[in-house]
Amino acid sequence: MPEISIIVPVYNVEVFLRQCLDSLLAQTFRDFELICINDGSTDSSLDILEEYAAADGRIRLFSKENEGYGKTMNLGLSEARAPYVGIVESDDFVKKEMFGTLYGAIRENRADVVKCNFYKYTAGSGEGNGPSPEYPDWVYGKVVEPIGCPELYLANSSIWAALYDRRFLEENGIRFNETPGGSFQDISFQFRVLSSARRMTVIQDALLYYRTDNMMSSVHSPYKIYCICDEMHAIEDYIREQDGERQEILWPRLARRKYYDYRWNWRRLPMAFQYAFYEKMVAELRADRDSGKFQGAVWENPEDEADMERMLAAPLAYFLEKTGGFRDTRTDLVTTRNSDLARLGFFSLAASVEGIVVYGAGKVGRHVASRLREYGIPEGRLLFAVTDGREAGGTVDGIPVRQVDGAIREYPGWLFLVAVKGEPRAVMLNRLKFLGCGNILLADDAVLSYLEHAPER
Repeated sequence: MPEISIIVPVYNVEVFLRQCLDSLLAQTFRDFELICINDGSTDSSLDILEEYAAADGRIRLFSKENEGYGKTMNLGLSEARAPYVGIVESDDFVKKEMFGTLYGAIRENRADVVKCNFYKYTAGSGEGNGPSPEYPDWVYGKVVEPIGCPELYLANSSIWAALYDRRFLEENGIRFNETPGGSFQDISFQFRVLSSARRMTVIQDALLYYRTDNMMSSVHSPYKIYCICDEMHAIEDYIREQDGERQEILWPRLARRKYYDYRWNWRRLPMAFQYAFYEKMVAELRADRDSGKFQGAVWENPEDEADMERMLAAPLAYFLEKTGGFRDTRTDLVTTRNSDLARLGFFSLAASVEGIVVYGAGKVGRHVASRLREYGIPEGRLLFAVTDGREAGGTVDGIPVRQVDGAIREYPGWLFLVAVKGEPRAVMLNRLKFLGCGNILLADDAVLSYLEHAPER
């Protein structure tokens, strides 16, 4: 029987998966099992998992239809056999001493859960950003009961920078919210852990690399508008099940967390969705304040409480004040909203770069390349890039085809134009970022429109 079960949920992470698995299999602590669960991936993630499972008997592989993060994680918890459980997201990776360090700490302190810090990682930056300081200095090296420490509820959920006593999770019924299509389901899990644990210890060392440049991550999805509300409402249901004394402690913990998480969610959304979420945020925060749930809350910054009161007193004025200078760079192609100037800006860029690599040689890619040639970009400055090396080496419509890895090395000054439709866009963007490409543009609907109305040269 292994000592640790490490759950790895997998969904369309072919670009990062090998790095994750390699880091886990290189652990100095060897007595563990990897429970890898493929949640209906449509890329090559399952192929990679099968390759690794065939090579290492510690990997237990499960594959199912896409049901979402909550159901995937609960399956992993149900399959865990070891006395201790860890979680590693399949786009992250860990230091070789991570689980040995966590195992030593949880055993020595007879803890229900042990946490550690982590690096916020972007490909190419390494440890440049430094460890994320999630906890106050006084907590390190101590054993605490987290429900009595309001500061701990302010930390990033970081459920993957931790090791849990499996019996503790089971006895307290701690599982993931299974809302269909949900996201941010680590929030309610973490809240239950903090509110149930009698003994928790925190290690100051950063032992995990938390990837922030995975464009498939929920935090980058503009369409997960209200998922965070589902998590908050699940926590509310949990608190209502507690006795009166615990409710009195937990309501201000949740109300304050809701304020910070809702504020973050509001600001990350594209402008088209912001006001709809903002109205819901104001209504819920006002109801929480009026019912006394903020009473006794410990704020991250003292001025935040006054700022919330300004928002609730004059919602529309506050919204206009805060969004007037806000620009969502994820949805911006150029800095102007004038479509004619934007079109000219795109073709000016196309004409100024050394060459253009059209990433994707399918219907969209061929159309993009055809329009660029019609505009006057010569064939010598055009190239197709593909992910599958078997397609490389030939030509498509007279344009050479290269594998994307080699194209980035051979043509560092060229513009890479991602030319596909739908979900594969995010996977291809991830690959380019992972490989260190810095000149990337997405052939979205706006760019395709520009190509249909090219200015005369």
